[in-house]
Amino acid sequence: MIPANDGGHRYGATALTAAAIFAFMLALNHWMPLHRDDYDYLMVWKTGVPIASLSDVLSSAMQHYLLHGGRMVTVFCLDLFLWLGKPLFDAANALMFLALSVLVMMHARRSAALTRTPGLLALAALLLWLSLPHFGEVAVWKSGSTVYLWSAVPAFLFLLPYNLALKTLGDRQRARHAWAILPMFLLGILAGWSIENLAVTVTLLALGCTLYARRHGAFAPWMLTGAVGALTGLIGLIAAPGNYVRYDAQGADKGILIHLGNQIAGQGEMLLYLLPVLLLIYTAYRLCQCRLSGLPVERDGSLILYARKKHVAAFDKGGITAASAVLWSLLLLLTVSYFTGGWVAAAIRDTVIAGVLTPLGQTKPKTIFLFTNVMNGFEEMAIYWLAILLCYHRMKELLGLTAASIRAAAQQVSWREVLRACPAARYAACLIGLGLCNNLVMIAAPTFPGRATFSSAAMCVAALLALLNDPSVRSEFSPRAGRLLRTAAFLLLAYTGAGALLLTHEMGMADAARIAQIEAARARGETVVHFPRIENTRRALRHVYYEDWDNGVTKDGAMEYFGLTEIEVPPHRPQ
Repeated sequence: MIPANDGGHRYGATALTAAAIFAFMLALNHWMPLHRDDYDYLMVWKTGVPIASLSDVLSSAMQHYLLHGGRMVTVFCLDLFLWLGKPLFDAANALMFLALSVLVMMHARRSAALTRTPGLLALAALLLWLSLPHFGEVAVWKSGSTVYLWSAVPAFLFLLPYNLALKTLGDRQRARHAWAILPMFLLGILAGWSIENLAVTVTLLALGCTLYARRHGAFAPWMLTGAVGALTGLIGLIAAPGNYVRYDAQGADKGILIHLGNQIAGQGEMLLYLLPVLLLIYTAYRLCQCRLSGLPVERDGSLILYARKKHVAAFDKGGITAASAVLWSLLLLLTVSYFTGGWVAAAIRDTVIAGVLTPLGQTKPKTIFLFTNVMNGFEEMAIYWLAILLCYHRMKELLGLTAASIRAAAQQVSWREVLRACPAARYAACLIGLGLCNNLVMIAAPTFPGRATFSSAAMCVAALLALLNDPSVRSEFSPRAGRLLRTAAFLLLAYTGAGALLLTHEMGMADAARIAQIEAARARGETVVHFPRIENTRRALRHVYYEDWDNGVTKDGAMEYFGLTEIEVPPHRPQ
């Protein structure tokens, strides 16, 4: 699946991989226009005065801290780069995504080496691209990326020394590194003063790792100063007066059932985005189970033999099963509908509104709008899921993972035995558990949008990479299965990447025309502008984030920033 780690450095391949990741993200950022909250943050918070100096940046961050929320570090970065200009912001944001890809790879390998596995770096970037919920909102849109992406990078960087130190506990190595005492304290403040759920997780992990290392005789002073720094940042985050102002507005009259419902919805949405990651983790687990069982794996027309629990041979006749025929038929139907107006999604939308929402009395305009917005992306998401399921179905055939072989291996080898026999599986399980616990922290929040699962999704990606980095796991994937996965990865990237670039460019051009129209109107002394509606609602599996100017956030912020009294956009016409 991925290039084996031969222990050597691959500088050229690593440089090309990093350059490709950066260039792709830079193009997306370049074409992504400023919109929604970006206009609010172009001004000193709640004053209507455009930011014009570094002192304005500091003043705005403080105002935000006092009146809206504790994310002062991310708000400072957002205000600073909006003031410095979009081109610099575009490059910084692309660099942040590259940095996160590198850090996820390093956590997966539990090594700070950068140039040994360029294939794993490319896979890290691809899986983050496919699996981070609402990618355009959390990794490209400026106000969203500084909250989620820019919080994750210092947090993952801060946790890396702890991860590496825990890995070497059994070697009795004591890497004290006195020079790291102050840098870890400062980095801890940044990691702790990030976003609420990740800040809590980072602080508890740092404290737990410090205590664990001390108990095993591997304590280093930088561990303690890092943990103290994270705790300091966390206190600064949650003690902000603005948190209580916002919670009073958002969290009033929300009982425990609402919080539990938010948790279920948020976790569920993350798992849907992580579908390819979870299926590969499950496949790796079953392959390890079959290998440990030592049993031959049979399927009609296929046979996988194990001699001394090592893979010997695989024979495959292929063929189309009933399940694959159903998946192919649905995929064809939805693809035709997607490129001919979306009539399948429209029919489902109208049926649900008439047969479910209307009898329940859920026909408020906002409810219908939100449901329609979900259905606008239904077909492209369904096509994506069906393609993944078809790939998974074929991969199981190539690997001989039939229901009978899985049952036979499971009777011989329990999941506990798999974890005991495979250190990579134990580490991956810890990362997945950490991700779920990271989400559970959000149970105290009044809302839990899917984008808040950003850091947990990144941890699950690291879990899969940890498995694929292990030679004993990687060797279980046959050459044909590896080729299938590489082909599928290329097609998914081409499908989503090309779509995201084209749509982002289209949205950027439409938005630039509107800005030009505003500037022309203001030059004439006019304060009212009329925009045609942007009818294209496709968002490339949420890799593009753009809302038309009739939403209150963009409209109010832009009116204040440009000195307008009204922005008029005609209502959306459902297709």
